[in-house]
Amino acid sequence: MEPVGLVEKICRALYDTSLEHGWPHVERVLGYSLKIAREGGVVVDEELLKLAVFLHDLGRMIGEPHAYYSALAAEELLVELGLPRDRVEAVVDAIKAHSFSFNRSGASGSTLSMILSDADKLDALGLIGFIRVFLYGERHGRSLEESLKHFDEKILRLEGLMRLEYSRRLARCLSERTRFLLSMLGEELRQECNAGSTSASLSID
Repeated sequence: MEPVGLVEKICRALYDTSLEHGWPHVERVLGYSLKIAREGGVVVDEELLKLAVFLHDLGRMIGEPHAYYSALAAEELLVELGLPRDRVEAVVDAIKAHSFSFNRSGASGSTLSMILSDADKLDALGLIGFIRVFLYGERHGRSLEESLKHFDEKILRLEGLMRLEYSRRLARCLSERTRFLLSMLGEELRQECNAGSTSASLSID
């Protein structure tokens, strides 16, 4: 079996099925990565791209910084599979550079790393990204207020962190959807508060 097929098989078994960072997330990141490369006209080695996508979040099983631990796991596995050293390093570097904190540092990266980084961030936007925030929040004991704050602190800043022009266009559209969903949620929460206030005043009267 070719390295890509073998790594995919291994990763399918290792990731959980959660929407946030499990195998479904990996599949969506792969879809965005290939879309950026093919429709955005970005020249990249698709074998390396697929390997980087499959392995980019494995380190979450260990903890943070997950990009660092993912890179370590990727290096060990790819060396074991006999991938040439220069190709191993390309995948490892891309995984290290895909994180939110790396992008905020303003550091540059390879085309491979930019595609992976952009694709990973695109999955945090739109309806799927919106749902992921609240699923992650519930799983980690965040309050509703904390999850809403996360949109301002991170999610709505992702558009400005896109590295490639085609990614920026996709992010612009998805960010609009995120803002629309937030406005709908805010409206319903306000209606709920108003209804509660009305009920309280009626009971007092």
